[in-house]
Amino acid sequence: MSVRPRGSAGFAARELAYRIFAPRVKLGMKDGLLTGKATGLLGFAFQPLLDKVIEKQNRTKVLVRGEGNVTYTLYHPPYPSPAAERALQALIRDKLFGLKTPTTCTLAITYRCQCKCVHCSADRFIDSSRRELTTDELKRVIDEAIGIGVTNVVFTGGEPMIRSDIYDLVAHVDKTKAHAMMFTNGWYLSEENAKKLGDAGLHSLNISIDHLNAAVHDDLRRLQGCYSRAFEGAARARAAGILTGISTYATSQNLKDGSLEGLLQLAQKEGFHEVTIFDCMPAGRFLRDESVLLSAAERAEIVKLAKRYVAMDHPMGVIAQSWINSPIGSGCFGGQFQFYMTAYGDVNPCDFNPVTFGNVTQMSVRDIWRRMVTHPEYSGRKRSCRIQNPHYRAHYIRTVSDGDKLPIPIERFRAVRVEDVTSVPELEAAKLDK
Repeated sequence: MSVRPRGSAGFAARELAYRIFAPRVKLGMKDGLLTGKATGLLGFAFQPLLDKVIEKQNRTKVLVRGEGNVTYTLYHPPYPSPAAERALQALIRDKLFGLKTPTTCTLAITYRCQCKCVHCSADRFIDSSRRELTTDELKRVIDEAIGIGVTNVVFTGGEPMIRSDIYDLVAHVDKTKAHAMMFTNGWYLSEENAKKLGDAGLHSLNISIDHLNAAVHDDLRRLQGCYSRAFEGAARARAAGILTGISTYATSQNLKDGSLEGLLQLAQKEGFHEVTIFDCMPAGRFLRDESVLLSAAERAEIVKLAKRYVAMDHPMGVIAQSWINSPIGSGCFGGQFQFYMTAYGDVNPCDFNPVTFGNVTQMSVRDIWRRMVTHPEYSGRKRSCRIQNPHYRAHYIRTVSDGDKLPIPIERFRAVRVEDVTSVPELEAAKLDK
């Protein structure tokens, strides 16, 4: 059953229908397994889908077992919890009412950083003539984002711990509705700061590690000692009760020489809960350099590597962009499940995407999101990562010049829905590979 009036004018009607008729989800645990019940007028319509979701979750690797809950990934709240129930409400909004709901907002709270990374994806967003958002403005954004369905508030930068109000911002996230996460280089994770983050309610953090070799990592970040301080900081965060992950990226070279797998082995040894492997992406100063894009065969190797480590009898999880943001996974997250906000308040589909749909100092988060998801390109699901999609790049990326200030307002581009990449045989074979 679906309640989906057509056309942009139907958006408000669908929201009204959702408020009146939407079922509610209640999660529980029984004998160590997740359970779920959909109630309300349309509970019967959603229960079969909820049963499938619950069944899938119960087959998913558990990273951490808490008191009455489990964590499947650092990017989701623990299950069961009120925040996790809200995440499933987003599924109801999408499947029954045709209302795309963001469950993740990634907020760049500053572009200041002690590292000067060669590969910085935020590089071309940095504009010294613009003002970064204040504490009160960021708190308003957090409230508005949670208000439209966000259950995962991610703080990033730059280096978010450079802002002295980071603890206040983390504490401001209503933990009954969402969980707080952070990406950091780890430089400022002293014992005191880690405890303050834990006390503020930070659920998890990802430490950026660019290479297995310390010297290579430090050279890429142009900051000596960054590698050792990252691992030391992660250990302090775990001691403070914060779940920790490594954020890294795959290149042709680190796949070939084995250093990517070596980093996974090190992460297991060090006690990290999860590793996220991003594909090497043309972003920042490399926005137009498509030579860094991985081949389909290389992405298939990443999928096989991730599958192998997920299957191990070890609690560490692996999230691979080659898997999750592809036709064999959930497709492109940008404008589907998430949005990214620059330190100046511009809202983009994701942090690699140079296109913006509005600024939070001029529009509400709700209005910007609605504007994004009713645009021809973002009104439907994309099976492939847009930044790796040649059709998207031809229309929205290759037309951007080196001199353009980013992000670029969506109005500059002709409003079209570009062709999708719905099948990658190499990835499909890797998914089936035993």
